Amino acid sequence: MEKYIATTGFFDGVHRGHVAVINKLKMTGLYLNLPVCAVTFWPHPRIVLNNEPEKLKLLSSLEEKKRRIEALGIDKVIIIPFTKEFSEMSPQQFIDELVKKYNIAGLCVGYDHHIGKNRTGGFDAIKGICNKFGLYCEQVQPFVMDGRIISSQKIRKCLTDGNIEEANSMLGYSYTLTGTVVHGKKLGRTIGFPTANIELKSFKLIPHNGVYAVTIALDNRLNLKGMLYIGKKSSVDSSGKVFIEVHIFDFDDDIYNQEISVSFEHFIREDMKFDSIDDMKTQLAEDKRLIELSHICHVYTI
Repeated sequence: MEKYIATTGFFDGVHRGHVAVINKLKMTGLYLNLPVCAVTFWPHPRIVLNNEPEKLKLLSSLEEKKRRIEALGIDKVIIIPFTKEFSEMSPQQFIDELVKKYNIAGLCVGYDHHIGKNRTGGFDAIKGICNKFGLYCEQVQPFVMDGRIISSQKIRKCLTDGNIEEANSMLGYSYTLTGTVVHGKKLGRTIGFPTANIELKSFKLIPHNGVYAVTIALDNRLNLKGMLYIGKKSSVDSSGKVFIEVHIFDFDDDIYNQEISVSFEHFIREDMKFDSIDDMKTQLAEDKRLIELSHICHVYTI
């Protein structure tokens, strides 16, 4: 059975810090002449262990995470179901399982990585256990950008604040939401801005309310341009529900029940309440003008 050098973690968002760990893992694999694998978990530990799992918002679904890790050139991705029983494992039990079940010959882990029950196994413990098992062990230094260590938590904060450009910079790609196009009230069509209402999958973080320049992937068509609205539509709706609607430029196909992905490029403005439909139309036209300009220039500044 083939042996692997591995890294472990939840890797939410597979951001630039995660990429640095995986790139170091690949270099180590080349040095040791061994294939490399990433060991990750699903669902998130807080969903299993926390009494309020609905409060957790993730940067990536399992499918997105797996796809991004694989795209980095990893030889194998191992997904371990995270259960309450699994959470009770000691650091040594966890590493023992990696060795016996997955044939792991060594670990390459991030600077702040912890394993085992209550995250009790830091790097010193990991290294000691690896030495005991005769395994290779290496710690990767933090990835620093603009003087700050990148983390999934910091990226979530940027997204909830509407700082999409900084979030994308830390991610290394444009933050994306994927969902299904569902029927809405079709008001946008009557004022010249037809929108696709998006119903999201669970646990995905929704950025700050407002209007965004986005690119859209739909039915094998990539890089369609558009503007996306997140908010309560307080000008025309009193339900208090948060809506996610995208207007795709120069597009009028019937796409109900289809999967759609929107990638956030720039934050344009805050959500607004309008005194009239005419005021709304005027603002939407200005939003579109600015977004088309931002797509041309690739940089949008207010």
